Amino acid sequence: MKYILNPNIALRSWWLVPYAYYVKGVRRAQKLSPEEFELLASCDGTNEQDPENHEVQHMLHHGMIAPAKEGDKLSDWQRVRICNNRYMPGVNWSITGKCNYNCKHCFMAKDNERLMKEFSWEEMLALLDEFDKCGIQTIELTGGEPMLHPHFMDLVREIHRRGMDIDVILTNGAFITEEILREIKDLGFNPLFKISFDGLTHHDWMRGVKGAEESALRAIDLCLKEGIRTGVQICIHRLNLDTLFDTVKLMGEKGVEWIRVIRTSEAPRWLENAGDACLGIEEYFDIGVDLMAKYIETGLKSELTVWQFGDYYPASGAYRFHAVEGDGNFEKDLRRPTCRGARGSMAIASDGSVAPCNQMSGYFAQHGINLGNVKNGVQPLLQEGDYLKSIVLPVSKVLENPVCSVCKYRKYCLGGCRAIAGMLGEYMGPDLSKCIFYNKGYYERTSKAFTAAGEKIGKKVCCITPIEDEE
Repeated sequence: MKYILNPNIALRSWWLVPYAYYVKGVRRAQKLSPEEFELLASCDGTNEQDPENHEVQHMLHHGMIAPAKEGDKLSDWQRVRICNNRYMPGVNWSITGKCNYNCKHCFMAKDNERLMKEFSWEEMLALLDEFDKCGIQTIELTGGEPMLHPHFMDLVREIHRRGMDIDVILTNGAFITEEILREIKDLGFNPLFKISFDGLTHHDWMRGVKGAEESALRAIDLCLKEGIRTGVQICIHRLNLDTLFDTVKLMGEKGVEWIRVIRTSEAPRWLENAGDACLGIEEYFDIGVDLMAKYIETGLKSELTVWQFGDYYPASGAYRFHAVEGDGNFEKDLRRPTCRGARGSMAIASDGSVAPCNQMSGYFAQHGINLGNVKNGVQPLLQEGDYLKSIVLPVSKVLENPVCSVCKYRKYCLGGCRAIAGMLGEYMGPDLSKCIFYNKGYYERTSKAFTAAGEKIGKKVCCITPIEDEE
């Protein structure tokens, strides 16, 4: 009997992950045994298989294959790719550095447009070819303002044609229309639209354009109306704290999927425009504790993230701390990459330069560090060189610094975030924000506040990243 792969399954092979498959709409590939890979590779609608074979029955049961009908063929996306590089499932791609807003904190503001780069259509197509060759499946689209690019929807259609996925679109919302949302849905994409909204009565000032607040709220409501996954990102600072909770509460009441609060950092443009409005780390953490506890009391269902502090998941009543990254097996943790996010997504700037993550791109630019450029090829970056070294950097190397090497909390924080370490000190040094978290008692304080908040509404909340008593 002849069998064929499920249309949502594609086989891939990389240097250290030689037998794997993608499920369409899922970012990371899943491993297979050599025997499973060989069987699935032969299920192309032309080869006879023994229907009584245990492995064939197993694959049928799990929906990996189906009996082939006359004329059934694999799509080009499904066919085996032997990728001559290290595994990388996704990219965060700034397709343009241009923007229609003059944001107070961002160097990609409209008044810097002459300095901003943008991928041409020919470069976009060439880069998609590179992604395919390397086995990259999932794309986050960002900018600047990505929807300002004249070929934004052309790119969306081309990504669909190639069988790749779009899982996130970061936007200010100004160009969102019903037509665009419906076409994206009709193509089968289910991306999370992350829309910037910096607070009731403050958004216009932050974005430098009158009417930006009204436009963002319109975009959020339109996404929700069309059944589009919707998230909101809120940059916080001393000047918009007065409406922070009201803003978060409003987003929860609207029913957005995800709310992220992020500290506006000490970028040169922000310091020039806002002076001392940047929150100190302790100040930011204090706000995070109070905001999250107060949010728990509302009983609202949207997930809430305070960047580099913690997440709250209302559906389960669980919360986690970003300062606790260890999996409980310290010897194993020492061998893992220092940042799982960087290991799973290549950050590509609008000029083609790469960094482990968007937050780190400014640090490298400021210090004259060049990790490579995708316009010279993506595959070489995933074979050897400084970029690859940066994303596979093991925790053990970070913990060699003199602060972390003697810290009793190192098995939990694993050195922390490299982007914050560079911003507050040195790239290979400790993440000083995580030092503050532990040494200033935020774990204990937050746990008590969250438990008390849950009790007020009769909800049990629990930590999914606990630490042991170190005393």
